[in-house]
Amino acid sequence: MDTVIFRPACPQDALEIAQLIIIAGGGLFEFLLEDMLKDNTLENLLAAEVKKETSNLSYLNTQVAELNHQIIGIIKSSDAQEKEVTQEMKDFVSPEKLDWLKDSFSIKIEEGLYINLLAVNNNYRKQGIGTKLINHVKNKAKQQNISLFSLMVWSDNITAIEFYKNQGFKEIKHININYHPLMPHHGGMKLMQCRLKNK
Repeated sequence: MDTVIFRPACPQDALEIAQLIIIAGGGLFEFLLEDMLKDNTLENLLAAEVKKETSNLSYLNTQVAELNHQIIGIIKSSDAQEKEVTQEMKDFVSPEKLDWLKDSFSIKIEEGLYINLLAVNNNYRKQGIGTKLINHVKNKAKQQNISLFSLMVWSDNITAIEFYKNQGFKEIKHININYHPLMPHHGGMKLMQCRLKNK
């Protein structure tokens, strides 16, 4: 079997990262950016954001798993205190849609790293790629003396929840998000956290 390479993302990866962002969002980006899709594709809109260094979706702080020159997995993390509605989001997304998700945006996480996105191509799941991507973020955090990780996951994504539990995450809080046809999930989201033990 060929070797999977784990490396920092670069702007040239933008379109492949965008495809995985769509998978990770579970309908979230279709919902948020619906009004902008009349003249563009979701992949192209997200890829343009990935290429920007100042975007919430920037390739910076993103690690990719690459196999045979194809991006098959991504993880993006940032300072947990940066998880908020930015002016950029307000410029792109209607107030009604931001209000629909207000409970998820209002969660305050005071410390640690926030895992914004984790996705692995469906054809490469259950091969340890997600675990290696999570471990990359954990190792990066150890170097910065950070011990707390947070993320949000759809409550009905049982496979992802079990995966995160196996990585040491615990369910902390339920986040109410009403059902919408573009976000076909029931039960809202869960905030999950993992604290690394000091060695």
